[in-house]
Amino acid sequence: MSVIFAQSTIRLGAHFDPIVTWFSTKTTGVDKDGSRLGYNGGLIVEDYFSANYAFVTGLSITSLGGNLLYHDETSLTTGNSDHVELPAGTTVAYNLSYLTIPVALKLKSNEIGYFAYYAQLGFSPMINIGAKATATGSLLTKDNVSKEINLFNLSFLFGGGIEYNIGGQTFLNAGLFFNNGFVDVLSSSRHKSAINFLTFRVGMMF
Repeated sequence: MSVIFAQSTIRLGAHFDPIVTWFSTKTTGVDKDGSRLGYNGGLIVEDYFSANYAFVTGLSITSLGGNLLYHDETSLTTGNSDHVELPAGTTVAYNLSYLTIPVALKLKSNEIGYFAYYAQLGFSPMINIGAKATATGSLLTKDNVSKEINLFNLSFLFGGGIEYNIGGQTFLNAGLFFNNGFVDVLSSSRHKSAINFLTFRVGMMF
């Protein structure tokens, strides 16, 4: 095993993960009003600095969102700079797309039979590349609301999973991760909300 490890400290992988995502509101006047399904898909890069420890990064497209209930009358700006006035009691369903570059530390066990177990913790810096919203009352229907969403997002991630050796250096990868957002994703000065999500990792390492 030491000879194999010395030949390469880099492992590459791909993943496509189902996500359950929701808002965590930070101000009065707006409340979480349900979760949504999303996905996270892309590439994984692991750089092992020891046999059982690695720095992890990658590049993925992440679809997040959730529903927000606005208790007061609210104005949202759409992509063509029109202002849409939403009456009090309106729920807005947000669908947000991000470019994600995670930075994490991975702790991995030795192989036990065909299995290895790991834990992972770090951060998920994100850049917003799209935002659409649909509101009750048909005032918004998948409208572009990028001006209502901050460009950058950041969350703390932790979780773990298993790898199953299917031959040579190829492993199936399954895991469960929780991302706790601590940066306001809304550009509005009246309302503040972070976004959290639970990720079900489905991938393959080479």
